Amino acid sequence: MLSNISKFSWAELFSNDSGKTSGTAFCGIIISMVGTLCFFLGCIDKMWFSNSIDIITQSIVLVGIGATLLGVRKVVDSKKSTDTSNATEESVHQINS
Repeated sequence: MLSNISKFSWAELFSNDSGKTSGTAFCGIIISMVGTLCFFLGCIDKMWFSNSIDIITQSIVLVGIGATLLGVRKVVDSKKSTDTSNATEESVHQINS
């Protein structure tokens, strides 16, 4: 799947190698964005309002969950593409035999 790097597309961001929308990617990106926003708001809260660090630690966990979901998506996509390429090579070999 070729993509134009100078053009940003939300659809390409949320899709997997086959072009279908990936639920894992969608959840991972949304959770990471929310965690990052909470981290910045927690830093503002820590500096000016209260001395609690609970929001910051919880937001780090949210970003970690989002990053894990994005990593799982890449691992699953790479396994699917390897399985597909192996199946294609085997079918071409069977046809040539």
